Amino acid sequence: MTATIALILRVAMFAALYGFLLLAVRMIWKSVTAANPLPGNRIIPVIELACELKDEQIVKEFSSTEVLIGRDMECDYVIPHATVSNRHGRLSYHQNQWWYEDLKSTNGSFLEELRIEEPIVLKNSDVIYCGEAQIIVKIHINE
Repeated sequence: MTATIALILRVAMFAALYGFLLLAVRMIWKSVTAANPLPGNRIIPVIELACELKDEQIVKEFSSTEVLIGRDMECDYVIPHATVSNRHGRLSYHQNQWWYEDLKSTNGSFLEELRIEEPIVLKNSDVIYCGEAQIIVKIHINE
């Protein structure tokens, strides 16, 4: 009878061990898949650009990861002003932030009074100057 009890205890220990391992693997899998959403599933905050030229106001919203700013009609945000270069600057969304980069424009880009010489992080209500054109940046965070 002691051999039967030992066998039952051994089977119960194996069942408990395999149950514990299954539970641990399941919890690890849930934490890994929940903490790192796929890049395609990330929500990009909408960025709104507003520029006033003479009596005309150009307001556009973008939800793509890259926005090209310039005087050229192929740009995403077109500013028809003589001091704006054809391809003046680029907004891009990466590392969970909106960045602005000057594309070696003739008259330069400024954030408030700071000349932009390398990519810089933008925050809501920042003002970018492309030449003499003033662009107000609004970032709409989706919650």
